[in-house]
Amino acid sequence: MNSKFLAATLVGVAILAAVGCSKAGDGRERFPISGTVNFQGSPLPEGKLVLLPADGEVNAGPTQVVMIEQGAFDGESTPGLKRVEFYASWPNGKMITLENGSQVEDTATLPPSCNVHSKYELDVQRAPNEGIVWDLK
Repeated sequence: MNSKFLAATLVGVAILAAVGCSKAGDGRERFPISGTVNFQGSPLPEGKLVLLPADGEVNAGPTQVVMIEQGAFDGESTPGLKRVEFYASWPNGKMITLENGSQVEDTATLPPSCNVHSKYELDVQRAPNEGIVWDLK
């Protein structure tokens, strides 16, 4: 294989990878969001924070998911008012016996008031949105 062809191929692949990995591939501006999530007074070990355009918000952008790790989140969002949903599960110390007799660990989850029935909102500004604190109950 000729070295010029190999070099050109590698440059092409690098350009495609950079374009394909763009966080704002839809052309929308995104701004940093970061903070903490607590549940019943303790940092949420892990989960997801989902940002959805609030009802009535025109051109508020797509639904976005930000991971929560050790009670902290750090991601990006399009600006505007968002409805926020939180999802997480963790072992509750119980076992479930399946029909075939095997056992699996049971899990607890956040209540619907934290996700499908969430009233939490975030107005994402056109600037870094830092130090956000969510105390879920």
